[in-house]
Amino acid sequence: ERINNVEPSCITISVLNHEIKDLVYPQDTKDFQIKVTSTCTTLSSKEIEIYFKYDKQETQGGVIPTISDKITELLKTKPTYNYMDGTYLKGYQDSNYAWFNGFMWRIMGINKDGSVRMITEEDVTAIRWGPDLSGAQYDTSYVNDWLNNYFYPKLKNKDFLVDTIWCSEVATAMGDSSRTTCTNNLSKETKPVGLISLDEYNLANGESSYLDTAQQFLTLTPSGERVFSVNQLGNPLTLMTKIDGGVRPVISISSDIMSTGGSGTLIDPYMIEDKTNDTTGALKDHSYVGEYVTYAGRNYRVVETSDRGTKLILDGYYDANNDGIISETDDYSKYKESVSGECSLCIKINEESFLDWLTNNNSNDALKLSSTTWYQGAYWTGGDYKTNLLSTENPYTGKVGLIRVGEMLSGQSETILSKNHTVENASGNNHAYWTGTLYHGYNTWSIGKDVIPSNYHVLNTRGIRPVIMISPDIIITGGNGTPNHPYQI
Repeated sequence: ERINNVEPSCITISVLNHEIKDLVYPQDTKDFQIKVTSTCTTLSSKEIEIYFKYDKQETQGGVIPTISDKITELLKTKPTYNYMDGTYLKGYQDSNYAWFNGFMWRIMGINKDGSVRMITEEDVTAIRWGPDLSGAQYDTSYVNDWLNNYFYPKLKNKDFLVDTIWCSEVATAMGDSSRTTCTNNLSKETKPVGLISLDEYNLANGESSYLDTAQQFLTLTPSGERVFSVNQLGNPLTLMTKIDGGVRPVISISSDIMSTGGSGTLIDPYMIEDKTNDTTGALKDHSYVGEYVTYAGRNYRVVETSDRGTKLILDGYYDANNDGIISETDDYSKYKESVSGECSLCIKINEESFLDWLTNNNSNDALKLSSTTWYQGAYWTGGDYKTNLLSTENPYTGKVGLIRVGEMLSGQSETILSKNHTVENASGNNHAYWTGTLYHGYNTWSIGKDVIPSNYHVLNTRGIRPVIMISPDIIITGGNGTPNHPYQI
């Protein structure tokens, strides 16, 4: 607790590196700092008493409960369905939220082996399923590669995940498949990350369930050479595999992982054990993808970390007058884009006026930005996401860039969808925005309200989600990377 109501008020204290609800495990130590600040204009003194109030972690029978214990209790009181010998939640749910590995997840239920199955509340990206006419080929699909060779390696606590059988079984074009078994699985691999099947979605009551997030997303289930997706209205439909779709990773975590707090609601999700639990030091060394960071008074999310620093994307859109409403005056055209790769917008977002907005005219925050090389890539008409992300063509140098199609967090953030957890998810809370990925000629890619990438002529206007690079020497001074307690730097 922090009580500081004794005069003179010009002398204040704050606690660094320790937040309310931070955990200290038995036999662990927790370092923190007390900061005393004076803004007094005359000589003043003040006696300060410092105390900490600790609440003992909730236990069951003297033991900290596992996330499996939590969901087992939930399954006893909520409607459920059975699938592949596991038990899962169905219908509307408001107490199955979990914060884990930088993302908000919805707990689906318990698998046959006792592990806990979860799906992200947001589309983490949107890419093509795979080559044309490849719906029955999940093992070699672009999306399987993205989930297990791009997404998975960037997570912390990867050892919590268990390899899972992912059911890719052909369904009819009607979209009403609700099988509880998987007798003709076309997938021959077990992997730590996958997608939800159409059967699971339907068994959970589909659009009348917690799985409907007002965003389009892909499922595992093929329909001939096509694949099933769910649109932003919650309706299943078949999609050509050469069309982009939202990606909501599904994982299973070991049954013995502890639940270290939370009640399972959106504003107080279950907190799943974090063995790293080290949030002091350089941001680039102690933050992970998906986590939240406050920079210049606005929240961002970690896209990636490297020796160059920490790449962040604004958890919102450019808002010139900061009124919370993204209007046409906040949108930009890309103006010039041709076979030369020239990007007028890339210049615009690095001009002094834009940087003033980005830094809130704070010179100290301006120093935290690192100028770096951004790649627009070769002209990309779709296909394998790696072709785009690995390209080093059409580079430019600046402090501000744009996200690329297929990159981490190149979707619509769940905190944007829910207006920072104050309303139900709605695609109307999103805004279409430009990416840094070129299409061809005078067209370039943008991300739609429903998370689907589309290409538009550069004279059109779209919103801006600035991407920045925080210098590698910037350190964390507080917070734990969650939406409610972003890292302070």
